[in-house]
Amino acid sequence: MTTGNPTTQQGLIWLGIALFAAVIAATLGYYYPGEGHDPIVGALYWTGRLAFLVFLVPLFARPLRQLVRTDFTATLMRWRRNAGIVYGGIQTVHLVIVCSLFLLVANPPTETIMVIVGSAGLTLSIAMLITSFPGPTKALGRKLWKWVHKAGFYVFMFIYFYDFVVEPLMLDRPSSYLLWASLTLSGMVVRTIVIFKRNPITQAAQ
Repeated sequence: MTTGNPTTQQGLIWLGIALFAAVIAATLGYYYPGEGHDPIVGALYWTGRLAFLVFLVPLFARPLRQLVRTDFTATLMRWRRNAGIVYGGIQTVHLVIVCSLFLLVANPPTETIMVIVGSAGLTLSIAMLITSFPGPTKALGRKLWKWVHKAGFYVFMFIYFYDFVVEPLMLDRPSSYLLWASLTLSGMVVRTIVIFKRNPITQAAQ
């Protein structure tokens, strides 16, 4: 990656900010993990929530822009690339904490399926981070670049849907995740509206 490129330089600045913010979040989570939680789990929780808040930018940016053309939606679209870099930086720290969790905690509070899906998501997030810079993007090629970023996006959307909607319902604790579930479902609803608006049922039937 060529650091002389202004786009690359800007990306590296955002990456540095993301790593710093993630370390701060991890530290706060470690020292304030919540009652009954291991400190490492608290660090995992805080960095995971921070990553989700950044994920909201790509979740809402394009569909909102397609529905409403305002200065705000235009700004969201401009933020998408930098949000992707920030998200990848936070997930890098999150990955380090996940590895530490399995090393330090005898019985990690995880499910096999989510370990598999989560590992796939984190791997894709690192790939997405690297290919958010001009050099790697050009080397990868537009078609493969698009596949990597789209796959990563939908894997994480599934993870958040499971974590904030499905699992709380299974545990009979939906109210504990009401805000997170509402944000996730809102993003999915807006995207669904755009899909139906672009491909109405009447056209599909013709």
